[in-house]
Amino acid sequence: MNRPARQLPVDLGDAFLWSDAIAAGVSPRRLRNADLEAPFRGVRKKRVDPLRVSQPGPIGHVSAGHASAAHPLARRRVEHLERAKLYSLIASDGAFFCGRTAAVILGLPVELKPAQDLEVGRLYPARAPRVRGIRGVQVRPGLVALQSSSGLRTTSPSTTWAMLGRWLSMEELVVLGDAIVNDSRFGRDALIALDAAASVPGRPRARLLREALSLVRVGSASPPETQLRLALHAAGLPEPELDVNVRDASGGFLGRSELAYPDSRLAIEYESDHHRVDQRQWNRDIDKYQAYAESGWRIIRVTAAMLYTNSGEMVRQIADALAAAER
Repeated sequence: MNRPARQLPVDLGDAFLWSDAIAAGVSPRRLRNADLEAPFRGVRKKRVDPLRVSQPGPIGHVSAGHASAAHPLARRRVEHLERAKLYSLIASDGAFFCGRTAAVILGLPVELKPAQDLEVGRLYPARAPRVRGIRGVQVRPGLVALQSSSGLRTTSPSTTWAMLGRWLSMEELVVLGDAIVNDSRFGRDALIALDAAASVPGRPRARLLREALSLVRVGSASPPETQLRLALHAAGLPEPELDVNVRDASGGFLGRSELAYPDSRLAIEYESDHHRVDQRQWNRDIDKYQAYAESGWRIIRVTAAMLYTNSGEMVRQIADALAAAER
């Protein structure tokens, strides 16, 4: 009969350094027990019941799609964040998180592959880390601004965006830029900071960054709304206004629309799952759309299926509505 593993000192917590455990009197044999994981050399972590769902704190804020922590994509972000915290226990002096990992720590929308490697940088002439599960990056000092986010050292939001210019598409860069300039945590000068980061001499793909920056807008509330706006831009349609207060003939407030053409009295509403599953939100939307219609506004409701799989039909509907308004 197997004996239960000896209780670990409470002070070690759920994740700890091998050296700290040894110093606390834990034997090497105990540290090799199956109830502990070894995510990185020199680090041990208590195994967690797979049925237990981890909830992200402020540092794990999930911007993309406002997904819940139980959503597979959101869970992937939470797991990536947890691995970053574990690696920080053994990170060398001067190391910092960059790229997609910095974006996740900062709560910014980026796509992650399953078991995506952490991205960790060091300033030249220090060597980039070479650790399994880590994509090490060596960066020239002038290309980087650093900060601390909930105890983790990362590139700043603007540097994170600029460094990701080597890996992201134009659309992804605009989505990320919109998220940065519309996040109150990053201040009113976020747009200026993006421009400065893109303009640093020697910045890779500076031309792409500047082109993406020309399409970044204050007022875009979510990645799908940015992608919708970019689809209209690609189709050659006029750019909609953002965060428009819709009023009736007497000036009474009817509601706010994220994208609208006020002169054409046309509002475009992106319907996320939140609008569908939240009963109060659903009822508010119905009341708002009825008030819009009674005041002569037309509403085009866009779903994820329309945006991502049938964008041509979405563009046609909006183009037809704009043309009809001009008659």
